[in-house]
Amino acid sequence: MMKKTVHQIFRRNGNLSWEYDPIPDMCWSSILNSFIIITGKNGVFLMNENLTSLECIQTIEKKQWLSCTCSDSNLFLTTNESGSNIFQYNFLLSFHFMKQWKSSQSCNSDEFIYNIAYNNETLALIIKNRTNNKNRIELRSSSVFDPFWSITFNAAYCLTSWKNRVCVLKYNEWLVIDYGNSRLFHVSKDGQVKANRSYKPRINNAILFGTNILVIKTLDNANCYRI
Repeated sequence: MMKKTVHQIFRRNGNLSWEYDPIPDMCWSSILNSFIIITGKNGVFLMNENLTSLECIQTIEKKQWLSCTCSDSNLFLTTNESGSNIFQYNFLLSFHFMKQWKSSQSCNSDEFIYNIAYNNETLALIIKNRTNNKNRIELRSSSVFDPFWSITFNAAYCLTSWKNRVCVLKYNEWLVIDYGNSRLFHVSKDGQVKANRSYKPRINNAILFGTNILVIKTLDNANCYRI
């Protein structure tokens, strides 16, 4: 791995200085105790929890990555292209390449996987069909990729559809973010929509901290809720 020094990462005022292309997604690995950061052109990086060390993962090739998630041993990456592919790397084996799911196993050739999230040996996918403009969330096995269920939801058209995201909740349930409409869909573990609510101001992202703190990120704030 290529390691950057602290002086290359930080400006003099102590704020993080990112010298690469924009970051479409990142995830946290409790096993590595590090953030995993993906880029569209410059590869995949590891950053420690103190934001003082940055490493480019040389075993992962540079692609137009769009979304990422990880289990206790594997990193899953999706590509930013029609007929998105999913790649699996084992970070306990120095990010050794394990598997690739191609179109049409990952999604159809006219579809994009905009977001991916891991939970309890499953992968939740947010998929956009460019032909009929429909969005759906699918739940699949993280090992053999067999489908469990799929739900279509009516998301508003926007130029940044990749901001439609999915977040794991307690009890193996899911929270789907419709960025264009600024709505939240609460989905049960068996694929039923339990609630559908608007949220203002517009939602950018959401994440579950621990087991019961939901953090919802808007443009200007991060709002915390006990669930």
